[in-house]
Amino acid sequence: MSKPRYRVQAGDSMGASRRPSAELVTGVTGRSAYAAADVSSQAMAGWYPPLWSPDAAWLPERNLSIARIRDMVRSEGWAQAVCDRFVDLSVGSTFRLSSKPNARLLGIDVDAARDLGQRIEERWRVYAEDPTFRCDAQRRLKFVAYMGLSARHLVRDGEATTLLRWMPRRGWAYATAFQAIDPDRLSTPAGMMDGDRLRGGVELDADGAPIAYHFRRRHPHDVGVASDPFAWDRVERWDMVAGWERPKVLHVYEMLSAEQTRGVSKLVAGLVKSRLLSRYSESEVKAAALNGSIVGAFYTELGPEFASEVLGGGAGGRGVDWDGWATSRARYYDGRRTMSDARFITAFPTDKLEMNVNPRNVVGYPAFQAAFLQNFAASLGISYEQLSMDWSKTNYSSARAALNEVWRTITRFRSLLADGLAQPIFTAWLEDAIDIGDIELPPGAPSFYDAPYAYTQAEWIGPPRGYVDPVKEAQAARERIAAKISTLEREIAEQGGDLMLNLAQLAREEALVAEMLPGLVAAGATAAADATATEGEDQDARDRRERLEAGAA
Repeated sequence: MSKPRYRVQAGDSMGASRRPSAELVTGVTGRSAYAAADVSSQAMAGWYPPLWSPDAAWLPERNLSIARIRDMVRSEGWAQAVCDRFVDLSVGSTFRLSSKPNARLLGIDVDAARDLGQRIEERWRVYAEDPTFRCDAQRRLKFVAYMGLSARHLVRDGEATTLLRWMPRRGWAYATAFQAIDPDRLSTPAGMMDGDRLRGGVELDADGAPIAYHFRRRHPHDVGVASDPFAWDRVERWDMVAGWERPKVLHVYEMLSAEQTRGVSKLVAGLVKSRLLSRYSESEVKAAALNGSIVGAFYTELGPEFASEVLGGGAGGRGVDWDGWATSRARYYDGRRTMSDARFITAFPTDKLEMNVNPRNVVGYPAFQAAFLQNFAASLGISYEQLSMDWSKTNYSSARAALNEVWRTITRFRSLLADGLAQPIFTAWLEDAIDIGDIELPPGAPSFYDAPYAYTQAEWIGPPRGYVDPVKEAQAARERIAAKISTLEREIAEQGGDLMLNLAQLAREEALVAEMLPGLVAAGATAAADATATEGEDQDARDRRERLEAGAA
């Protein structure tokens, strides 16, 4: 077996004086120190992938990869389901703000901070849920719809981009507005080349921090491109306002490697297998449809010798007018090709009908597809059941375990959306609302610019986690709260609710019931007292049993 022809360089920081050469190691043992670096094994032979940087590996191949992914999402139901599941689980129909100003950092009491948080939430809902879409620069989306769109871009394209604009308009309370931008428009302008300070349309400073973004004015392949198709706008990342850096561009993606400039799609790793599965599925469906459409076939029993006698041909059928024979048979069967109704079949003389009784064997296809989808779902961090919507083999324990694992992925994905998009938009809006006096600060509290972190502390409540078994999980929630390992607010938030809204609604309902059905309230109080007494008696019985057991021991 030939030896590798490379050796550790003497001038390397890991020089030959510190570590023996690769040639020496493989010459003695016949193997590399790590099997992953073995160049002589059958499994690793010929496998020499380049050690590229994140940008060198992705940026030159981004456009073609994203185009293929989008085509797959448009054409394949399960690929579309991946995007839908992430949007449904992370954003859904609600992405609610729970404002929590920090009382200690603001130098105010807890009650004042709670009142301030409620005021912030009320005014935020006016902005985010405006029925005329004034929070969107393009007047198309409410805030929750914008977050859903951004989540879809993040899954499909690997990144989401937004312009945070300042748009004062007469009669409108706030000048802050967001504008979703297709990531394809973020690109290096024509005539410029990627380098240390410009990569994929992102302009960097000497430390590698983004300082500006170059957006094409129109999508490079837009319908009827007319206005400046080859013009780019340079937008700085920050806008300095009174010493405060107000964001102008929001670019969110999951960093998979250090020094990564653009986001990589979640679907890119499984794209090749996805394409093969798509073609395989299409072939199976076509073959099954063709097999099902063929009811039977007519076969002639006229042998060549008999045909020679009938048609006057030579020995062995040579000289037979087969074209004329075929034309006669085709003319006979013309108009008799379908068998949609029950009927007797009159065959051409010497012909025999044989029915198609051998259906196509597709037993292995469902198992193959299920195995692929299981692998694909695992790579995305969601369950096979959620991707395929096949719950036929799922019990409570497996469903609960799958939900717990999936929830970790969704929590991480939701935090990416909240930190990269929702929180910066909320911060810019809050600055705007405080500046115009729509939100009054408590007496003694500092200005927004002196304590922005204290004012903008918040949690973002997404769609509910959901129940597998409502009774069991409600009991578990009560026990967690009773054991002081969870809070009522956290349990409500996991189901997509808000503590203050729930309590306010409960207070209104109780007051309404007390006003309209006073007898029901009295009965409920009596039942609650009886239940408490019974629970106390049960507890006493348990205590007595434990003491007896301890004495017996």
